[in-house]
Amino acid sequence: MAAADSVRDYGLAVPHGPNLTGEHVATADLPPNPGLMTTKEQSVLNSIIYPEDIYTEDGVYWADLPIGQRIAFVNKVNNAETRKELIAIGRVIKADPLAPVGYYLKNMVLPGAGLLLEGYVLFSIGNIKPLFQAVFKPCWKTFQVCDKTWIQAVDYLEVSGIIIGKSNSTFCFHLITICQVKF
Repeated sequence: MAAADSVRDYGLAVPHGPNLTGEHVATADLPPNPGLMTTKEQSVLNSIIYPEDIYTEDGVYWADLPIGQRIAFVNKVNNAETRKELIAIGRVIKADPLAPVGYYLKNMVLPGAGLLLEGYVLFSIGNIKPLFQAVFKPCWKTFQVCDKTWIQAVDYLEVSGIIIGKSNSTFCFHLITICQVKF
């Protein structure tokens, strides 16, 4: 087969580079008709183009199925994934019975606590003002002692502080996790 007959000869064929001599191993065993794929190549391409968790064995997209077949397909895929997950959890428990608890605390509870704290801080902005209005009426309610504009600025200052704090903590977490900086 001539080197010009292969599509792989028109550009870089990693790791070999362009096939300038026609002697590359990558292009030596191509089928006689370069437009056809071997069975193995076709199966690899089909597994990429038609993943089995969203396409049936016939190549039909799950959402294009009639409702009864769609429900059956979704249940089949769901049951298969659930089985895989339970087997994986069983292996982990067999190796270390407390590992799922640690995983749960590290990956679910800790991030959830951060979100809980963030939500608490955001909602507490509205709760501080009524407290101050009840305790310091001449300043916060009647504005006899304090300027009304300065009192209103407290809300904006709190929001700005939250934005700056979140930005700084995100940057620090980036340094710790991605850049591996030790503090």
